Amino acid sequence: MLSIALINLFLKWIPYNQLKNVEYHDKGGFGTIYKATWLSKHENIEVALKCLNDLNENNLNDNLNGFLNEWNCHEKCLDSFSIINLHGFTKNPDTSNYMVVMDYANKGNLRSNLPKIIEYKWNQRLYMLYKIISGLKKIHEQNLIHCDFHDGNILNHEDEKDMDDTNKVFIGDLGLCQTANFFKKYDIYGVIPFMAPEVLRGKPYTPASDIYSFSMIMWEFTSGVPPFNDIAHDLQLSLSICEDPLERPSASKVSKVIANWVFRPINLNKKLKNNIMEFINAPIGNNNLITESHSHPQACYTSRLLDFTSKKVNEALESEYLNHIVDDKSNEELNEIVESECLDYIVDNIKSFDDGTDKN
Repeated sequence: MLSIALINLFLKWIPYNQLKNVEYHDKGGFGTIYKATWLSKHENIEVALKCLNDLNENNLNDNLNGFLNEWNCHEKCLDSFSIINLHGFTKNPDTSNYMVVMDYANKGNLRSNLPKIIEYKWNQRLYMLYKIISGLKKIHEQNLIHCDFHDGNILNHEDEKDMDDTNKVFIGDLGLCQTANFFKKYDIYGVIPFMAPEVLRGKPYTPASDIYSFSMIMWEFTSGVPPFNDIAHDLQLSLSICEDPLERPSASKVSKVIANWVFRPINLNKKLKNNIMEFINAPIGNNNLITESHSHPQACYTSRLLDFTSKKVNEALESEYLNHIVDDKSNEELNEIVESECLDYIVDNIKSFDDGTDKN
């Protein structure tokens, strides 16, 4: 039984009968999210229940080790204020599905809040970015990689009790619901606009892959719309992304840069201070935002198994590269022909000029 395994690992098992008012909330790539009230010993707590697609009594033995290993990864980061808190686990007796019990973020995910966030002042947006990169920095400090870092996994919560920090931001879904060896060779899983070029080409995830995803979130904070929401999320988009350079700064370095802009330490030079103040006090433009309902019909921001493989991406890129070489060679040959014809034309003109001179 999973409950016995969790107790042995000092993880909390929450009886399902302590969960009331369970209602459907959302669906993600790895499972379905429900909202509920947990009648704990001390107080009633609003929680989210993540019902895992591939963890029930029928396949428990196959998935348990990987599932608990992913919990261990998440547990290493729980002392960060930017990582969503997990309370424990439970099982729905009606479906026999196991569920993760975690804090409920009452404002939903970052993507759904973009139209509101784009109206914030720059210092508010920078502070939100600082919280996000601080959480990612914590993950990387534990030698972990998120591997599915996108705006759907950044959660917003309004905490009226905390007067110092009303608008909280959390990172969720640290790959908790899936084992590392779930996918076949060449399979690609994720949200294309947030996936680094090397991942689309079949290379392993690295901290730099997460940083690429974070850069897309930074872009959202300036544009107010999800990246590439006006085109299909398909092989062609993946090929375009693969043109991106690979060198990226670490989460620690990005965190330090944003912190300098947010907190403005005393030792900053006057020019940089002036630039920062000018930036954060800049007026907020009223963009004509493209809402998700007006996105391209083939734009998908839910983590999914893509309908093409990394092998297909590499083959297409190689084909494009070969065609480019052929085109360059053709252009070179064409230039040689043009140069030759021009040269012949000049020689003919010189001869005509000489002939005309001789006759005179």
